Amino acid sequence: MSATASAADSGPERNEKLVTIQVEREFDVLNKNWEERVYVKMFVAARTSGLLAAMPAREWHTLCTMATFMDKDGRCYPSQDEIARSLKIDPATANRRVQALAKFRFEGKPVLLVEKQTQHTAKGIRFASNQYTIMPVTKLRIFDRNGETARDDEKSPV
Repeated sequence: MSATASAADSGPERNEKLVTIQVEREFDVLNKNWEERVYVKMFVAARTSGLLAAMPAREWHTLCTMATFMDKDGRCYPSQDEIARSLKIDPATANRRVQALAKFRFEGKPVLLVEKQTQHTAKGIRFASNQYTIMPVTKLRIFDRNGETARDDEKSPV
């Protein structure tokens, strides 16, 4: 066993990343347009931290799916229908999965916070949507796009 593998199996550092979401933009020369690609990277620390062993497979699957919607602060705003389509399940099942994930605790802390957003209408206050926050205990991170590739007004490199 290599020294690197031994160190990885000895347990994660407290600030070590478990999963990251990386967004990259690349220019399609043939179609002359920018394409955005999202990548999910899982680090060995997801295993060595105990998160994979502690979290049921359905909750892990749901968490990783929700992570593909999150911003750099861990917030995400997918609808139940978007979550259901992403997981190829019906909306009621997606709702049950999100609720199970919201109840799940790792190291005694919640992994997902669900906040109900309301809107004021002429008929009063009504439910608008949910805001989800993937909590720091998961150590899921999203890379910010670098300023050069994130600009909307970019010119073609060719």
